[in-house]
Amino acid sequence: MEGLFDFAQDLGAALSWLLPFLCYVGGGCFLLSGVMGIFQRSSISNGLLSKGVVPEMMILVGATFLSFPEFLNMGNRTLGFEGNAGIGASSKVSFSSDALMAAAQGGPLAALTAILNVFHVYFAAYGALIVYFAIVRQMGRAKGANNSSTGLNMVMGIAGFLVMNADVLGPALLKELKLVQ
Repeated sequence: MEGLFDFAQDLGAALSWLLPFLCYVGGGCFLLSGVMGIFQRSSISNGLLSKGVVPEMMILVGATFLSFPEFLNMGNRTLGFEGNAGIGASSKVSFSSDALMAAAQGGPLAALTAILNVFHVYFAAYGALIVYFAIVRQMGRAKGANNSSTGLNMVMGIAGFLVMNADVLGPALLKELKLVQ
């Protein structure tokens, strides 16, 4: 069991290294593409990026990716969560089978809370990655590169914030459904 927890934490740590890389590279590419699109528009070129407000959206998305932790924190506060999001490596949570047994004796709510706290690094990184891909998909839709709907991309983004806060939502959902006392 401890091996599974260690694997999930290592996977979360790997994702928390991958996400800043994607944000910096993607943000820089979106900024440069937006500037190039505005230049194409000024030279009366008929490129894809010079149509509509796509260049301005690309600059906005690039700036969002370059300040992604602040964007995630704003989204968390908007949805009513208190946790601060950050991208980058985070520390491992120590956990043993004895701690799980002690939490299990405290009832299902205590056991779920203990398990979700151990998986917090993974959930936070994976949820932030989902939000990142939702923004990239919406930008692809604006450029005409994919056929996803705006509603699907919005649901994907909100679901990413919910996954980021699974350690808060799981116990609260059990209490709200009256599955625990």
